[in-house]
Amino acid sequence: MYKLVSIQDHIKWQEILDALDIQDIYYTTQYFLSALKLDPGEAYLFYFQCQDGEVAYPFIKRKVNEEKPQYFDISTPFGYGGPVLNIRSTSAALVENFRKEFIDFCKKEQIIAEFIRFHPSKKNAELFEGHMQLLPLYETYSIDFKKWQRPLVEEKELSSKIDVRKLGTVRHMFEFLVLYYSNARRREEADSYYFFTNDYFEALVSALGPNLHLFGAYREDKLVSACYVLAMGKTMHFHLEGNLPEGKKHQAGHELLAKVAEWGSDNYYEEFHLGGSLDSDLDDAKREVANMPAFTFFIGKVIHEQQLYDRFISLDDGDIIRRYRNI
Repeated sequence: MYKLVSIQDHIKWQEILDALDIQDIYYTTQYFLSALKLDPGEAYLFYFQCQDGEVAYPFIKRKVNEEKPQYFDISTPFGYGGPVLNIRSTSAALVENFRKEFIDFCKKEQIIAEFIRFHPSKKNAELFEGHMQLLPLYETYSIDFKKWQRPLVEEKELSSKIDVRKLGTVRHMFEFLVLYYSNARRREEADSYYFFTNDYFEALVSALGPNLHLFGAYREDKLVSACYVLAMGKTMHFHLEGNLPEGKKHQAGHELLAKVAEWGSDNYYEEFHLGGSLDSDLDDAKREVANMPAFTFFIGKVIHEQQLYDRFISLDDGDIIRRYRNI
């Protein structure tokens, strides 16, 4: 048995998340509202229930053609997501029943493909091995605040001192964007998809409100590194960053992440998921401040109708990685 809940029915959506104790911000309607600026479509939560357990799977359904008959694909938003399971018997039985029901649903709805950005710290990708192609991308890093101690930072000369401040998400948004776009232009192989427009950041601020935080690292009163952080329940997520070359030179990223972690610990969060990237300026800093084993980020790929996929989508694995890798 399944229910399909539209984002418009946000109360029912939240009731399902609460029933499965899903407190991760990437699964909320608030986050999906901002994500729809990047992936225009219709947002739904597919809720499956059987004797083996329950599954919650939110996604965006997108048109792949304009003419009739109309076909669609589905994707999880930028960030991390994928199905979350509440297992009563065995995970294998629940996954088998869920995928059978979901495949039937896709056929009825003319959905020809799925692209899933799985959630590394939930380790939900490995449950679907054998049911879809899993593309491993990179390692992601986390801080367990129960075991975390602020790393000692060597004394810097006064001229290179880094000052980290908590900033207003609205007031300082355009200062962040200067760094973000500078950063994006420097990435040689950056896909144009990751040049997010101002509309996305405005939607992010509007939809997430107090669950969105902005931190900046200054050197001599100049903003050289900054990041947006999402926080809900027990978990914080590093979301987007912006850096100037001089920030990397003076290791501003290390100080920035350490101060954000300090804030998270002081505010009683339990985990800071730092993420990872193929080309992030903060990769080294993330590895150094993390204190949990690295988790692999997987993209899941399912083609339901090969001929229609070849006609309307036709992405090879390399294209899929570039399109769905996150930043």
